[in-house]
Amino acid sequence: MITSGLCHNIFLSNRLMNSYLSCDLIKDAQKVFSQILNKNLVSWTILISGLTKIDGFFEAIGLFREMMKSGLLPNAVTIASVVPAFAKLALTSMGKSVHGFWVRRNFESNVFVGTALLDMYSRFGCIAVARKVFDKMPDKNVVSWNTIILGYADNGFGEEALWLSNLMRKRGVLVDYFTVMSMLSACLSVEHLQVGMGIHGFTTRNGLDNDRLIKTALIDVYVRGNWIDDAYCIFNEMPVKDVVAWTLMLTGFSSGQYWNKAMEHFNKMIGVEELELDSVALMGILSSCSSSGALWHGRRIHALVVKAGFEGDIFVGSAVVVMYASCASLEGAIRFFNGMKDKDVACWNAMIDGYAINGYGNDAIDLFLKMKGCGVNPDESTLLSVLCACSHAGMVAEGLQIFNHMAHNRKIIPTLKHYACVVDLLGRAGQLDDACSLIDNMPRQPDFEVYGALLSACRVYNNCELGKKVSQKLFKLNPDDGGYFVLHSNMHALAGNWGDAEASRILLKLKGLKKDPGFSSIEIYGEIYRYLSG
Repeated sequence: MITSGLCHNIFLSNRLMNSYLSCDLIKDAQKVFSQILNKNLVSWTILISGLTKIDGFFEAIGLFREMMKSGLLPNAVTIASVVPAFAKLALTSMGKSVHGFWVRRNFESNVFVGTALLDMYSRFGCIAVARKVFDKMPDKNVVSWNTIILGYADNGFGEEALWLSNLMRKRGVLVDYFTVMSMLSACLSVEHLQVGMGIHGFTTRNGLDNDRLIKTALIDVYVRGNWIDDAYCIFNEMPVKDVVAWTLMLTGFSSGQYWNKAMEHFNKMIGVEELELDSVALMGILSSCSSSGALWHGRRIHALVVKAGFEGDIFVGSAVVVMYASCASLEGAIRFFNGMKDKDVACWNAMIDGYAINGYGNDAIDLFLKMKGCGVNPDESTLLSVLCACSHAGMVAEGLQIFNHMAHNRKIIPTLKHYACVVDLLGRAGQLDDACSLIDNMPRQPDFEVYGALLSACRVYNNCELGKKVSQKLFKLNPDDGGYFVLHSNMHALAGNWGDAEASRILLKLKGLKKDPGFSSIEIYGEIYRYLSG
């Protein structure tokens, strides 16, 4: 084209740009574009679209502005090509300006422009504006429906997303893979997990259940619903499993307290050659070791962390610290923590919490002060761990001093969990009047955790009169928790009030409630045994 002089033929140049862009040869396409003497709208639009597709958002917007300055006005294809760039870069003002330009020009509605605007406003978090655009669209295709459904799901309006998906089917729009993914995302956003089971049936009936990503999303739904057996069935149906599917299943076994199964699953996972282990999987199995107290397995995973090169990962590092501390190997936690080159607030929190759960209150406070001295700002979790340490070590004065400093500093606003921890601190020390005074002067309404901490103290110190009042509040706040009825009954039993104790047990039966049994676990020769405790 160059030697024959055809490089100035705009039709051929545009075709050549398209060819280069289809092969991801962006530099060659830009070179052809620069040699076109009289660029038309198609020339500009082809390159803008190509840049957007390869995530060259800044370049695409720059080219769009240059085109506007040249006097050329965009058409629907140009607008639909540049709007995703505004969406991905969160350029709200520029995106709204282009939308306003489109409306002012009185161009007829275009389904591609409308869909691009839906996606843009959804990403901006302006879901109400996106809905207005959607409702005004005279023509909607399946992509338009999918975009608005996903927009609602991603912005936390799962109920509306599911309602729209039902409306979509009633309107006769064929559901595709993206619709199913959006519906599953909506289920997860509002934890309508039973609906997720219905969607599973829908995908099976419509031949969409063989897609790997849909199966992975279904595993996520079943794991969150604690239907581990169903999740495992879907997992086993997958001919090809990626690291996400393996990790989700690992999370399911861990959260369901199938710890031996979690370890067996992880061993299979690391045996798959084409599977690249990631930090999420390592944190998942370390969490399982922490929950089950499996120190032998935890040490083995620690060795794997080092071998796989994740020792410097602060998230994995925090999980290793938690694992050792939870397995009562405080020395191992300290040794690993001290060896970490980079520590964020989560790492410090893990070590402070490690001291707390093992009863080393003074060490927890010392580390807290050292953390502040290193210039790391504490967060809500830090102070919760420090207060917990003070509570378990009986350090009332120190705990109250830290809490009061926190309340007056205003950098971190105390949450209900902080108040519950201070009530527990005072309650363990027998200072029930002070605990009641704290609750009465709280700036927000106490929740069941706050009152639960006070009721536990009432049981320990046989204060049945106060315990009755607290129990009534708990029964109103959390009427479906049988644990509080049992705690109330035990309080009266310890005080010798057998009639009140029996009455509480009878009420528990009449309501059809049960106290969830407590479980403990122990590791013996690499096997984890789970048993009832208490």
